[in-house]
Amino acid sequence: MTNRRLAAIAVIDVVGYSTMMAEDEEGTHAAFLAHRKDIDPILLNHGCRVVKSTGDGYLVEIPSVVEALQAAVEIQLLMAERNAAVTKNRQLEIRIGINLGDIIIGDDGDIYGDGVNVAARLEGLADPGGICVSESVRQQVGTRVEVGFEDMGPVEVKNIPSPVHAWRVMLDGQSTPQPARESGNYQLATIAVLPFDNMSGSDDDDYFADGITEDLITALSRYRDLRVLARNSTFVYKGEATDIRHIARELDASHVVEGSVRRADDRIRITAQLIEADTGHHVWAERFDRELSDVFELQDEIVHEIAGRVHPALDRAEGEKRHDRPEELGAWDLFIRGRWHFNGSTREELIEAVPLLEAAIERDPTFVDAYVFLGATWFELFIQRWRVEGRKPVEEFAAVTEELYRIAPGEGAAAGMLAASKSMAGEFDRATHLARNAVKLAPDQALVLAFSGAAVFRSRELDDAVEWLTRAWRSAEHEPWRHVTAANLAFSHYLEGRYDAALAWALQGTSVAPDSLQLWAITAATLGQLGRPDEAKPYIGFMTAERPDLTVEGFGRNLRWRRQSDIDHYFEGLRKAGLPGQPA
Repeated sequence: MTNRRLAAIAVIDVVGYSTMMAEDEEGTHAAFLAHRKDIDPILLNHGCRVVKSTGDGYLVEIPSVVEALQAAVEIQLLMAERNAAVTKNRQLEIRIGINLGDIIIGDDGDIYGDGVNVAARLEGLADPGGICVSESVRQQVGTRVEVGFEDMGPVEVKNIPSPVHAWRVMLDGQSTPQPARESGNYQLATIAVLPFDNMSGSDDDDYFADGITEDLITALSRYRDLRVLARNSTFVYKGEATDIRHIARELDASHVVEGSVRRADDRIRITAQLIEADTGHHVWAERFDRELSDVFELQDEIVHEIAGRVHPALDRAEGEKRHDRPEELGAWDLFIRGRWHFNGSTREELIEAVPLLEAAIERDPTFVDAYVFLGATWFELFIQRWRVEGRKPVEEFAAVTEELYRIAPGEGAAAGMLAASKSMAGEFDRATHLARNAVKLAPDQALVLAFSGAAVFRSRELDDAVEWLTRAWRSAEHEPWRHVTAANLAFSHYLEGRYDAALAWALQGTSVAPDSLQLWAITAATLGQLGRPDEAKPYIGFMTAERPDLTVEGFGRNLRWRRQSDIDHYFEGLRKAGLPGQPA
């Protein structure tokens, strides 16, 4: 029996991709991958199912035409913003076609039929940077999306027997979004600091080279006129001999910093160079030989040179606000060893990180970054439900965040982590206040956005939660805690009854962490609410295999959300999915 259903179908495609590939294959492909990192969360937030993605586009199924059009508008606004921030030769434009029609679903999840073919033809009719929809979409959307429509009339298109009645979507009276500023003028220089090579002759010194790299990332990120990519984005290239221009296009960076570290006894040699991404031109390069005790001054010198070369008018005073400089090298050495283990993300590595970070704090009780990573370590142990003999991770997390906020209330990470802790304790108003302050202090830090988003989701500030968590997801591509962000996004959409978006994020999370009890549960609850209990059975099976006596009430015993009605709503989904529990 053929499996058919009515659905909205969107076809998204890059304009002139083949020509651009012929001119610069690696650069064009890398540029589109960089755009996809921002496009994908938009699709997930609107409950879209990516049927297939190609080198230059997507075929997407969406249950609602309203969600389909809203997603398309957001994508084109995003692309206009991104294109306005780069030179003309780095710009990519896309076209989007949307149709509502009957589709055939293959055993592999692919979709076929005239509904798909019409969407593809509509994409071809759209302007570069624009959206074109069918008559059926136009009628169904009505006035529910704040856009205008221009009637293109019936249009003859290839391989479709009857003319297609097409409509051009108008944004503020224009068929394509207008850039906020003239192309070619960078609003922010975007810097990727690649892992410095360890030239010391011993793998045991890898942690030291990594520590220098991460401290440079932290110091550069304090300049408000620079956008510095997070560690997780650049460390995937560690040990790889990859073309700098390819890396820059893939990361959407305007400049790249690379270098090496050689440590011998009490001496250190650092080489560093700043490279312009488009041309591969070396803007600045230097070699530094110093006593090891001068490492902090050396880092400041490198940071100031890089910042000054990238943005000559930059006020260097901003970079001199080193809130977290330890008083002694021993504390810093312990800290970078602990941070190195934290980044390993396994239970064993996290437990190894705890005494090192605690020792760094003991040597310097004002060492802010050591507190941040110690708190993050305890939080990761808690959410993974990993036991630590003689200690309770949730209590340790609360204690560390209280002390961190006491010594550094002006740090975004301190406010964000304390917000998460307070929300877990049921202090929702305090949590919301702290979270909003954290995002003001550090609007681009993935860890701050993730903790703050988790706090306001529990406090029932769902619009802020979705915005902040989505931004955290984009910035935290390789972070070990990324699946928790996906779960919190799924919960945020679930509580608003946006089950398709909740399911999209839940499934995205399980693709990152297939053994997460939290993600199994929200996936099952969402499928229950969608009336698909058969699809929920495997997830309920995973949960009860892990805990044979699990019930709805037992699972939610320690759940802390502001509204009891939200908890009841969640329990309802779990019951519909088949988890044992008392009737509501």
